[in-house]
Order: sequence, then structure tokens, then C-alpha cells
Amino acid sequence: MTQEKMELGKKMDVALHYVAYNLRKTGYNTKPVLFHSFKVAYKLYQYDYSEEVIIAAILHDLLEDTSVTKEDIKIKFGESIANIVSAVSFDSDIKDKLEQARVMFQNCIDYGIEAVILKCVDLIDNIDYVSFVKDKEKRDVLLAKYKLFLLMSENLIGNTEVYKELETKVKDEEEKI
Repeated sequence: MTQEKMELGKKMDVALHYVAYNLRKTGYNTKPVLFHSFKVAYKLYQYDYSEEVIIAAILHDLLEDTSVTKEDIKIKFGESIANIVSAVSFDSDIKDKLEQARVMFQNCIDYGIEAVILKCVDLIDNIDYVSFVKDKEKRDVLLAKYKLFLLMSENLIGNTEVYKELETKVKDEEEKI
């Protein structure tokens, strides 16, 4: 392990403690958000993505699942990380789930490759929950969301391992239906 990786690990600890604290204080998601956030960040860590995208991965669900604001993240972790987290977060004012996803994916693309890669890894982990959705209509919307992401992001990240992994998982999930 390098000194740089050791320092990144310490920063990841700080971010994980911050997420855990805020999930306990104001969190409202039924999925295991802390574990999910760690898995997304760890996959990015294993692929050697930047420190900023790894820390953003740990924090990526805070805007959607707690009362934490973009400004709170900016103060604690910096503007770049806050901007990535904001790009990968959906706008709850948009009620149509597919449109909400489309706008978020476009925000990721507009921000740049780090946000798109983070969203891709987020979706890789989240697709494992699709099989728990009993309502066929909701499941179909979720799969449409994944396919939309693949379509929108292909030009930017289509040659990456994470894109190919998501593509495979989407095909596998479609075959289950």
C-alpha cells in the first residue's frame, strides 16, 4: 500500500462516518445505503479512479436520502465533490421517474466522465435490487432507466469495464422477466 492510498483510506473513513451519522439522523431509505455507498466507492477505488470521485461515491446518496444539502457537502468535502454528488442525484420535483432519470443522466454527462462513471457504478450495484421489486410496471420502469443510461452514456464511457459490466447485468435482468 502506498502512502497516497493510506491517506485516501483515511478520507474515505471520514466520509463514511459522515454518511453514517446523517443516515442515522435524517435518513429515509429502506435499502442498505451505507453498505451500498461503500460498495460503489470501493469498486471505484479498485479501478483506481480519482480521490474526488471515490469520496463522492461514498456521499452520492446523501442529497436524496437525508437532509444534507449540496452546500453542507461543499463545506465539508469541497466544491468538486459537492458538484459530482449533485450531478448524480435526482431532482425530486420531477415526478415522472423516467424523466427524472433522463435529467439526472444528462446532468452527469454535462458534468463529465467522473459523474458518469460514478452513476454507472451506482447503477451496477442498484440493479441487484430490481429482483426485489414485485410490481412488474415498476420493474419495467427501472429496466428502462438502466437502458436509457446505457444509451446516453455509451459515447462517453462505452469502452470502460464498468459500462460493459452494467450492460451485461441489464441483459441478465431482462432475461429474468
